[in-house]
Amino acid sequence: MPAQKKIALFTDTYDQVNGVANTFKYLTQYSVKHNRRLDIYTHADGSDSIEERGTVRILRYKPTIPIDIYFDMIFDLKFPRFRILSECKKQNYDVIHTATPGSMGLNALIVAGSDIPLIGSYHTSIPEYVRERVEKIVKKFNLPTEHSGERSEDGTWEYMKWYYNRCRVVLAPSEHTKSTLEKKLNTKIRIFSRGIDIERFNPGFSTKHDGVIVLYVGRVSIEKNLGVLTKIFKNRSDAKLTIVGDGPYLAEMKSACPHAEFQGFLGGQDLSRAYASSDIFVFPSTTDTFGNVVLEAMSSGLPVIVTDKMGPKELVREGENGFIAADDEEFEKKLNILIEDKNLRQKMGANARDYAQSRSWDAEFDALYACYEEFAK
Repeated sequence: MPAQKKIALFTDTYDQVNGVANTFKYLTQYSVKHNRRLDIYTHADGSDSIEERGTVRILRYKPTIPIDIYFDMIFDLKFPRFRILSECKKQNYDVIHTATPGSMGLNALIVAGSDIPLIGSYHTSIPEYVRERVEKIVKKFNLPTEHSGERSEDGTWEYMKWYYNRCRVVLAPSEHTKSTLEKKLNTKIRIFSRGIDIERFNPGFSTKHDGVIVLYVGRVSIEKNLGVLTKIFKNRSDAKLTIVGDGPYLAEMKSACPHAEFQGFLGGQDLSRAYASSDIFVFPSTTDTFGNVVLEAMSSGLPVIVTDKMGPKELVREGENGFIAADDEEFEKKLNILIEDKNLRQKMGANARDYAQSRSWDAEFDALYACYEEFAK
């Protein structure tokens, strides 16, 4: 039997609560279960440490000059980190997987150099996020608005192209993202999708409740297009909006939508119960490359409503397990249909659960490791 390849994964997020971090936590479980060797390099909240879980090592490095570039994401202005480079040199990796163009990703670029094959994965639509944030700042401070968001998005894409074109292959989470990257980058693009833990996200966690509960789970931030929900639920009494998550838009959303219930971050069975005890899941984001939470909701037996932008729409079979809305007006119209029709909610929720059961983490990670083997030196 040939020796296993030595693989290093670099990510800016692992211990946080978000879709990217959750994906790599499931990858850790898979790698241990299947006796696969993997080293994960990420940021530490405290001091530097190395955690060993069977065949997986999680190497955490405290940022030296941290800059908070986003709600739960840090860029370390000091790079390269020589402790990271020294550790990687000792390990003599066969392939490097970079999951970020941030500071950990820049370390990955240096480690790979011209000798070690570099595989990239694209998880976050950073150019679109930058545009949303710039346009909000411009509007808030009454700054000149002409093309400011567009220019910031274009400038960010130039950096992304500089970074990801150094990879042998870039893995995209959805067909929409793959198509976008094929137009922007000059390298191979493949799909690395997402699975779901159907035992953890299960209708069996449901608890009794009165009325209709409409659920959103995710980062509470402006680029998630949550203004759609505040507008719909500002004065509504026939359904209750529940928000699970935290973020920079939280205070503003609480003020704009005083009748909603804000539960903050939830994990474990608390999160499972929040999903299963709701009736409808709404995800108005227009910037998400995949939308792990949409698949979690479907696995929990909820019909979902998403926009016709980006990756989440690829999970929805229109009228069968959810709805796809082209604009805010259609989003509200389709939500009204589900609020008013309990039988339709239940039918579509059952279809959503059936769809989720066809999505396996093992199959996705089998394909990922096959990619590692293909491109390893």
